[in-house]
Amino acid sequence: MADAPNAARCSVQHRWGSGESASSVDQLADLLDELEVDDPEHPDVWISDDEAGYSVSAFAGSRGLVIWEDHDEVRGPLHMDGYSRARTMDLFTMVLQGRAAEVGSLPWLPGCGS
Repeated sequence: MADAPNAARCSVQHRWGSGESASSVDQLADLLDELEVDDPEHPDVWISDDEAGYSVSAFAGSRGLVIWEDHDEVRGPLHMDGYSRARTMDLFTMVLQGRAAEVGSLPWLPGCGS
């Protein structure tokens, strides 16, 4: 997979609190690696498309939970279950590449999936 041409538009949030600009697919793989550690107090990582105004979070655990949140709270939160690491990587890559319409067209369900 190639790096995203518009990566400066995105940022990532690491599981234990640090954040940075998103610049490559390799960086996303490292981010998702953080979910392999058992830490219930810090359950997720996320990528934000700061230009389009939304974030997608991925949660640790076998449920495969991902949550879409609109920064302006116009739509969402929305969720999907059953996302494998590979599917989550594809989803995060879509965000990194600025494919907001494609992310928004996925079969999101209302709420946080509680």
